[in-house]
Amino acid sequence: MSESHAASRRLNVSLVAADRKVWQGTADMVIARTTEGDTGVLPGHQPILSILAPSVVTIRGTEDGTMEVVVSGGFLSVARDDVSVLAESVLLPSEIDLASARDLAATARAAEDAAGDDTAARDQAQADLRFAEAQLRVLGDASVGAGTAH
Repeated sequence: MSESHAASRRLNVSLVAADRKVWQGTADMVIARTTEGDTGVLPGHQPILSILAPSVVTIRGTEDGTMEVVVSGGFLSVARDDVSVLAESVLLPSEIDLASARDLAATARAAEDAAGDDTAARDQAQADLRFAEAQLRVLGDASVGAGTAH
């Protein structure tokens, strides 16, 4: 494949929550946090299926520019130039409530501290905290990460 043809290729991206199709379109790049670490997907990426961590998913080069959404977990699937983000829940920036995200972060920190030796409770609290922090990050809240040791 010629270099100019590869540069003109775009990703076909589907962003789907358990209860709705959130967005579908083309993009230049998708960046998502998986359980293995951050993954950047460009046209021609090798096929993958990864588990998403609660985090921000960035979709660059859409018709409207860069898009950031918050996912609570799910899967990232890449096949050829087709990228599917299949999430338990997806929040667009307009759907995020700052006060609720701050409350969730505080509650998750308290639950993490109270978890003691309960691994399942600690894991859930940490997932809730990552989800809350992702929401705050998308909103540009300066308190993101305050009081966390991650």
